[in-house]
Order: sequence, then structure tokens, then C-alpha cells
Amino acid sequence: MKRLAAVVLLLMSATLTQAQTYPSRSVTLVVPYPLSGPTDIRGASRMTKTYKLMAANAPPAISDSLSRIVQQAIRYESKHAVLLERQPGGATTRGAQYVARAPADGHTLLLASNETMVLTPHYAPEVSYDPTRDFELAAPLVNMPFVLTMNTGLPFKTLDRLVSYIRMRPGDVNYGSSGDGSTGHLAGELLRRAAGIDMVHVPHNGGLAALNGLATGQTSLMFAALPLALPYLRNEHLRVLAVASPQRTELLPDLPTLSESGVAGVEVAAWYGVFAPNGVSPNVIRWLSDHIGDSINDAQIRAQLLSLGLEPVRSPLSQFATRIYTEAERWGPVLKAARIPARKSS
Repeated sequence: MKRLAAVVLLLMSATLTQAQTYPSRSVTLVVPYPLSGPTDIRGASRMTKTYKLMAANAPPAISDSLSRIVQQAIRYESKHAVLLERQPGGATTRGAQYVARAPADGHTLLLASNETMVLTPHYAPEVSYDPTRDFELAAPLVNMPFVLTMNTGLPFKTLDRLVSYIRMRPGDVNYGSSGDGSTGHLAGELLRRAAGIDMVHVPHNGGLAALNGLATGQTSLMFAALPLALPYLRNEHLRVLAVASPQRTELLPDLPTLSESGVAGVEVAAWYGVFAPNGVSPNVIRWLSDHIGDSINDAQIRAQLLSLGLEPVRSPLSQFATRIYTEAERWGPVLKAARIPARKSS
């Protein structure tokens, strides 16, 4: 018994020491998004005038803003450097796979969204990581509401009128998204099922391209991430009908939810968090959660995030981790019903 007690005390002492000395060297935050993020512009010679105008007013990439906040939060409490390492590719899975194989000491972290941790693993057959097995949530960051946006070429101002119009014209109305398997794509699938309507999905190469397609009339509807749509809410070509959240967002308090507008069951939001390889000491996770959480909810940073259309998360670590698992169970059948073409992850 004395020997067992000594072993337990030794393990507890090692864990405490790890937390007290963490970080003991530089920390690398892997950012699995391209430098320009969702507003990446390709084919500049083919850009429309509207697209150029949108690009000029586009908000900063979310991954840029969040990675800088996390970097500063860790660096503020440490004498060691915090390195931002971009590893785009494979619909963000390349960077995730790299972190999953990293040593579980808290010195290699991943900035990830619901697409990396919930959606893509359900339909990309070559994803080699299991989000629930290979990662541990270190700190929730933000929620990102989605809003149902319509081209003003359709003369409706309420969702019920729009649904009636689409129901009478099955297959004639299309909706855009930033790509197959994106949150906006799946929101459209939920609307199609919940309202009993038939629409055609049109995937684009990124959110800004999809919004441009909506503004120019190539598509009629789009579930747009609020940070993307926010600068264009007064655009003459776009009309926002509802927010796809359980409650109204404090960013647009007068905008009704889809449920309030007559269509229940369409509740989606993207989110971002910081993840560590599974096996990291609970004390290190607590250190990261406390310091990053304090930074995210700092009054100045909170105001900055809200101005971008992002809602800082205030829920406990365990509650947000549970949300990730329940979302994985919820989205599986939707992804299967959407018949998303299989794509390689790398």
C-alpha cells in the first residue's frame, strides 16, 4: 500500500509540475485555413463588378482574427513564443491530421471549426482522424450564426410567402453555398426537409463567391455566415429573412428566427474552438481553457468579435464538448440524405 501511495503521489506531482511549467517551450497553433480564408479570391480577371465591390468590403478572415486572439492569450501568460503555422488542404483536414499525430503535451494545438470536427469526417472517406478519439477540446471560442438571405428579384419579405412560392415550383429555385458539405449547404438541406420543398443546391468556391452569385441572381437563396453577410445587409440585391438559430442573435435583435417565421427544425450555427491531441494533462487543458476564455470574454475583444458577426462563447468547457458530440449524431443522417459526393481529404 505504501508503494502504491508513493506511485500515486509521484504521478500527481508530475501532473502538477507539468501544469505549473506549461508552456515549457514555444507553442504552435496550427491554422488549417488558407491565408485569405473564406474570402479568398480566385480568377480575378473573371470577377464581376459586384464581386470586386464585395471583395473590397469583405471582413477579415475569421481564422486570422481568432488565431491572433489565441496567440495573444497564451503569450500574455507565458515567456515562450506562440507560433501560427498554416497548414491548409484537404478541406482543413490536413492540419487536423498533423495535430492528431503530435505529442500530447499541449505544445501543438489546432484552431478548428464544426466543419473540421463534425461535418467533413462524415463524408470525406479518407479522413484518418476521429474527432472524438484523437482530440480534446481545450477552449471554445465563438459561435457563428447563419442567416437566410434572398435575392431581391424574388418579391417576398416573409419566409412563409417564399416557402409557398417554392412549393408551387419544385426544382425551379436554387440555393447557393460555399461548397458541398458546408454548414450553409446543410442548412439548405434542413430547410428543404423541414418545409417540404424541392430546391437545387449550387456549390461555390468559398463564401464570398456564393454571396456574389446570390447578389447577381445566379442563385435565389443562401444561408450565409453572419460575418460574411453583415457588411452587405443594406445591399439593394440582398434581403435577409431570418436567422437559423434557436434564439434571436444579439447582433440583429429585430431579425426573427426561422421557427418564429413558421419553419421549425432549422437550427444551425458554425463554431470555432481550440483543440489539443487526446491525452493532454487535464491541468494543461484547464490552463488553456482559463486563459483563452478570459481573453475571449475581455470586454474589448468581445466587442471586436461582435462587430465581426461572431458571438463569444461563455458556456463551460464540458457543456461545449457535449454539444460537439450531439452535433455529430445529428448531422450524420442529414449528410447521408444530402448525397454529398465523396471527396479526398488530401
